[in-house]
Amino acid sequence: MIHWGFGDLESAIYALLVMKKEPMTAREIADEIGYAYSSVVNALNQLIRHEMIERKKSGKCYTYFAVIDFIRIIRNERLKVKNFLTEAKMALEEENGKYAELLKHLEEGIEYLGKIEKEVK
Repeated sequence: MIHWGFGDLESAIYALLVMKKEPMTAREIADEIGYAYSSVVNALNQLIRHEMIERKKSGKCYTYFAVIDFIRIIRNERLKVKNFLTEAKMALEEENGKYAELLKHLEEGIEYLGKIEKEVK
């Protein structure tokens, strides 16, 4: 989790949801790991944005569960990196050759990620 930029709280939440195997409410998660409810809700929203967990409506509140499809997680991360490299490449192209060597490496990275994408599908 730290590799993906998450802290202790997000890691604790994800680990808890993986181990419980049952959806939990934000309140249940906060009580179980001993963090403030508002901090847990913020961390849950971050984990949702990164597609590490999902939520569903259950009565009046939401329940949360871990995404354990690691292939999906890796694909999403690879796509984010490819998009970042593409945006960086476009920004550098506007500099009229000033960063030609860096552009070459970015293009190689984008091409490599494209090849992997085709092979994995």
